[in-house]
Amino acid sequence: MRFVPVHDGVRLRVLEAGLREGRPIVLLHGWGASVYSYRAAIPPLAAAGFRVIAADLPGHGLSDKPPELEQYTREAMIAAANALLDALDVRDAVVVGVSMGGAIAAGLAIEHHPRVGRVALIDPVGFAPVRFVSVAQMVAPLALRDYASFIVAKPLVGWFVHLAYWDQSRVTDDDVEQYWATAAQPGFGAAVGACLHCFSWEPFAKEQLAGVRCPVLLVLGTHDHLIVGSEARARHIPHLTVVSMNGGHAVNEERPEETNAALLAFARE
Repeated sequence: MRFVPVHDGVRLRVLEAGLREGRPIVLLHGWGASVYSYRAAIPPLAAAGFRVIAADLPGHGLSDKPPELEQYTREAMIAAANALLDALDVRDAVVVGVSMGGAIAAGLAIEHHPRVGRVALIDPVGFAPVRFVSVAQMVAPLALRDYASFIVAKPLVGWFVHLAYWDQSRVTDDDVEQYWATAAQPGFGAAVGACLHCFSWEPFAKEQLAGVRCPVLLVLGTHDHLIVGSEARARHIPHLTVVSMNGGHAVNEERPEETNAALLAFARE
């Protein structure tokens, strides 16, 4: 583990595994999560000979949690991912993004980042409306973000984890504990509250997606109740492969073997 400075002096916690000379696979998690969401992906990807790089996004996990609201816009998060790729000097990377991380990965593809060779999107934000966002914003108004660290309780974290799964039996007590461990970090509540309000949860324009030049893999959980209908807009991407599997919004955690197989096949092309 190490901390990598990106833009505006913000440091991101980065975990690396696998061969240093292997093709880089960069893993970006979703809102409120951390590198823990890729716990089932890192070992098999590393064992397959790839250089696996998993990062906590700004405001999340063990990464810095800047107080400025502008750090949590979609553009700022994409800029942070851009800066991370540059700082690590990766080439021809496969960038994988789940949920909010999917919107960030898609943003890299839209911007034609020269270090990005392929992009894999798992139940991504940015392709269909995200249900319950407006409700969450009303329940947790931006004016209360400075007090959010006192509001984020373990039962609430557990509720969010269960919401992302279709098969509830796959959520373990340890999973909730691990998500709670990062949620209990100082500044986490304020940071994810700012992100909830400042990040753009709206779909990308069709014209933006039509301009993507790199190959894109779209992995969808057939029982994702948070984001429904992503495939229709994603079809505007010229070089798109779609894989659907039986799972919810966190399908990579719920169906790790199938998801890892799809990622490996895509990364090896």
